[in-house]
Amino acid sequence: MQNMQNEDLNFFRRWFSDYVIDFSSADPLIHDNIEMKIEHTAKVCENILVLAKSENVGKEGCRLAETIALFHDLGRFEQFIRYKTFKDSESENHALLGIKILNRKGILSRLSRNEKSLLLKAVEYHNLKEIPGCTIDSKEVLFYSKLIRDADKIDVLRVISENYDERGKVRNSAFENYLPDTAGCSEAIITDILNNKMADINDVKNLNDIRLLRLSWVFDINFPATFSLLKRSKYLDTIISSMPEAEEVHIVEKHLEDYLNKGKR
Repeated sequence: MQNMQNEDLNFFRRWFSDYVIDFSSADPLIHDNIEMKIEHTAKVCENILVLAKSENVGKEGCRLAETIALFHDLGRFEQFIRYKTFKDSESENHALLGIKILNRKGILSRLSRNEKSLLLKAVEYHNLKEIPGCTIDSKEVLFYSKLIRDADKIDVLRVISENYDERGKVRNSAFENYLPDTAGCSEAIITDILNNKMADINDVKNLNDIRLLRLSWVFDINFPATFSLLKRSKYLDTIISSMPEAEEVHIVEKHLEDYLNKGKR
């Protein structure tokens, strides 16, 4: 099997840059959100390399990991232009849309069959609530899927935390504008967090709930380096600070703090 080379990674970087240029627009809403996704992609590429190196992944594996990160949100660009939303349930699954684009463009033909299959599976699994159990049969698919999921979560938390102003209001109308800013939190989501479980999107009723759901992502962290990055970033603190003063919020904050401090060694 021919493994991925530097020239392959460089080709993919150039192709991605050329691809996203076509989505530039004078419309401020489109421009800001396309630029946000370009920056997000770059940050996820940085994150995945930090995580891969912390797990002693070799140069060829790091190239593959970076390529997965480069293409993990490829579908977001067409999604936003077509639907003006990043909400998959109101448009289409952005991971599967990205895979369609990769297959249609045929740019992965320079990879080996195994590398192409692994990359597409990791992209497909990156936004699922859980990695399908069938990946147990493929340790490589499972490992790279965990890498991209962790790298992605870290930066989504960055993007979200940076989109709250000093009063806890959302700056970007493309985020969470479909949810009411009402009082209270879903009891089901609080219960999931206190049981160290990722919350279910179906239990989300308002802005407080979606913030709690994102905080619950800490229960799907796979690598010690991810815990370290999250603790240093303070993204979770920012999201919690954007929520109203309430006893259940303080309970969640303390529970998450204890969980993160234990972390994975």
